[in-house]
Amino acid sequence: MGLKTNLVISGIFVALLGFVYFYEIKGGERRQVEAERSRQLLDFSDHEARRLTIDRGDTVAVLEKSEESWHLTRPVSTGADQQAVERYLRNLRETETEGDPLQDSASVTGDSGRLAAYGLDRPRLKVHLDLAGEPAPLDTLRFGDDTPTERFTYLQRSGDNPEVLRVRAWRFDNLDKGLFDLRDRRLLAFEEEEVGSLRLDRAGGRVEVSRQGGGWRIDLPVAREADAEGVDGILSRLQNSEATRIAFEQPTADELAATGLQEGSALAEVTLWIGEDRAEKRLRIGAEAGEGDRFARDSSRPQVFAVDSTVVNKLLTPLPELREKKLLAFSEEEVSRIELCRRGERIFAATRDSAGTWDLVDAAGREPKSWRFTSLVNDIMELKAEDFVQDDGPGGSLVLAAFGLDSPQLSVRVSLTGDRTVEFLVGATTEDGGAYAMRADVATVVTIDGEAVVNLDLSLDDVSRPVEEASEAVEPADG
Repeated sequence: MGLKTNLVISGIFVALLGFVYFYEIKGGERRQVEAERSRQLLDFSDHEARRLTIDRGDTVAVLEKSEESWHLTRPVSTGADQQAVERYLRNLRETETEGDPLQDSASVTGDSGRLAAYGLDRPRLKVHLDLAGEPAPLDTLRFGDDTPTERFTYLQRSGDNPEVLRVRAWRFDNLDKGLFDLRDRRLLAFEEEEVGSLRLDRAGGRVEVSRQGGGWRIDLPVAREADAEGVDGILSRLQNSEATRIAFEQPTADELAATGLQEGSALAEVTLWIGEDRAEKRLRIGAEAGEGDRFARDSSRPQVFAVDSTVVNKLLTPLPELREKKLLAFSEEEVSRIELCRRGERIFAATRDSAGTWDLVDAAGREPKSWRFTSLVNDIMELKAEDFVQDDGPGGSLVLAAFGLDSPQLSVRVSLTGDRTVEFLVGATTEDGGAYAMRADVATVVTIDGEAVVNLDLSLDDVSRPVEEASEAVEPADG
C-alpha cells in the first residue's frame, strides 16, 4: 500500500478510536450519570438547604437553618440534632425511584381517584425542602402505602409530573422521622475538655471539684485530690447521654411540682462552669418518671424530659468514689532513698544512685537485694485506700491515737529528686485484717488491705544478705 492509503487508514482508525472514547466511554458515563439523576427524587447540595418541612399528618415539623446550624421552629422552638438533620438530608438526596412509573401523569391528572389505590390520596408523609437563593422550587414528596410485598413504598411528586412511582421501603423508613428524632436531645450542651469546675448537690451533701493541670481536685467538702477517672466518668456520661423522651414542652407550676424539679425538692443537681468566661450549665434531676427513668431539666430550656437511671446513678456517685485512692504519686526513677522504721526504730535505709544501683546505709558487711528494693518501690507506688475513715476538721479534730497512728507500727519514708520527701504511716490493725494508715503530710486516715501491710513489713534480712553469701547467690530478675 502507498503512503496515501496508509494515511487514510490511520485517519479512519483514529476517528474510530475517538468515537469509541467520546461516545461509548465518556458518553456512556455521562448517560449513566444522567440516568441516575433522572431517578433521583430531589437534586440539591447540602449548603443550599435552608428549610425542611416534614408533615406526618398528626404533626408538622419545620426546621430552619441560620448561619451553620439547624433549629426547630415548629411545633416548638428549640435546638435541632445537627447530625440527625444532616443524615436526613443525605437520605433525601440519595433516595431514588425504582422501576417504571405505575401511573403516568396523564392518567393521574385525568382521574385523581386512582391515587387512593396507592394511599396517595391521603399520604402518610409529605416532605418539602426549600433552598437558598432563588432556584426553581423543589417538588413536595408524598409517600403513600407500601406495596403488597412491603419491599417498596408508593410515591408521588408535586409539580408538572405527578406520576406514581416507587422507592425502597427502607428509604421511606429513613425519611419517616418525627419531632423527637430531629430535635436536640442532649441533657446538657457542652464539651468535656472545656469544663473548668463542677458542683454536685445531692442528699449526701455538696461536692465541688475543680480542674488542676491535667487532673482534678476536690474543693468541698474537703480539700483533697480527686480521682480523675471518676470525675471524667460523670462528665462523659453527661455529654454523651440523651433524653429518653420529652415529658412537658412548657410545664405549668403544678406539672413542675409533680416532677420534683422545683427549687429545694430535686433529687440531685449538677452545675458546670465552662471555658474561660465560666459559662454556667445546670441540670436538675427530679422524681421517678417510670420505666426506671427520672424527670430532668436543663435550666436554660423550658422542657422537662426523662433521663436514664444510669445517668442519675453517676450523679449520685458517693464522695469516696470521687477521691483519689492512690496514696503516693511518684515514679520509680524519682526515688533516691528509702527508710523503713518499726515502732520508731529504723530497720533499714538504702540509697539509690542515678544508675539505679542500691546501697545500704549503716549496714556494714551486708549486700542489698536490688530486686527486693525494686519490688518495695512498686508496692509503695501501688498503695491504695480501701476506705476513707476520717479527715481532719476545723480545730484539728483528728485523734491519731484512736487509729494507732500516734505510734505507728510501720513508717516508710521515701526521698525523691528535687529535695522532696513523702512519708507513709501504718497504724493499728482493722477487724478485717487490714490496717489504718495515712500520709504524714495529709490529715486523712484511710484503711489499706492486709496484703499491702505484709509487703511493707520487711526486715533487714528480707532486703539484704551478708557479703559472703552475696557472691554465691543469684538474684531473681527484676520484676
